[in-house]
Amino acid sequence: MPMISANAIETLNVQDILKMMKELPAIQMAIFNLYEIDGYSHDEIAELLVIPASSSRVYLSRAKEKLRTVLRSETQRHG
Repeated sequence: MPMISANAIETLNVQDILKMMKELPAIQMAIFNLYEIDGYSHDEIAELLVIPASSSRVYLSRAKEKLRTVLRSETQRHG
């Protein structure tokens, strides 16, 4: 798996990040936002969304992997 350079990440702006986030399925985006941005725990997310905490962890993991894939594609396209 190719590494993503720090320079490529530094050149991203808010619009780029939001565009990548829109690539996520709704449930993954919601859980990513709740966990990574809002600071909720998986137990809190599970209670809010009426899902098992283990599902919250799986959705977060899938969201992160999808974002990595999109980021790799973007950095390869832009050199």
